[in-house]
Amino acid sequence: MKVDFHSHVLPGIDDGAKDIGEALELLKMLKSDGVDAVVATPHFYIHRHNVEDFLKKREQSASELLKAMQGESYPSIVLGAEVYFGSSLSTMPIKELCIYGTDYILLELPYNTFSRTFLNLLADFVGGGYANVILAHVERYFEYNNEKIIEEILSYGVLAQVNCESIISQRSRRLCLKLIDKGLVTLVGTDAHSVKKRPPEFAKAEKIIRRKLSDECFENLMASAGGIIG
Repeated sequence: MKVDFHSHVLPGIDDGAKDIGEALELLKMLKSDGVDAVVATPHFYIHRHNVEDFLKKREQSASELLKAMQGESYPSIVLGAEVYFGSSLSTMPIKELCIYGTDYILLELPYNTFSRTFLNLLADFVGGGYANVILAHVERYFEYNNEKIIEEILSYGVLAQVNCESIISQRSRRLCLKLIDKGLVTLVGTDAHSVKKRPPEFAKAEKIIRRKLSDECFENLMASAGGIIG
């Protein structure tokens, strides 16, 4: 089973698919790339959103999309969220923000240099047993922090995901493949937002992983994703 572990295909809920039509186009593109399941992870910002309101909006968006998908062959959708990390997250009903049917939460970290205070806060959250943490597009945080800092975060016991577009890009490809090869990254996602500006490019990333690393490496990534969503 091929799994896109990070996407914004749900329509009208964040800066992803703007409507049902675009959502269906994104799903068609993923289907043509051989994707069987998509983890839909709309943005959840703790300083903007109320959990209850977010879940209602997500449910409505997913319900409308699933209705439109009837009668056609599309990848299955697993509901989740891309949750922006902050100090108040531990006071929220975190389990409800986990990927559906699991105790895994996809966290987005700030795009800045991580202070020791922030690292301690993150370590306390991870060690608090609130949920199993997956770091979204971990390759992006290297732009602001040195490798030792990121390796420290990964040593907390979190999982990590990289974006397909970063695997494709010449600028970030080497880093992504290194992280995958070392076993520090075990999940991949398209982080697709739109058909034209940020389309899913799953098949291109798959081809690079298979060619530069190995078929087994790619299959292990998919097995990791499948093991989480069941």
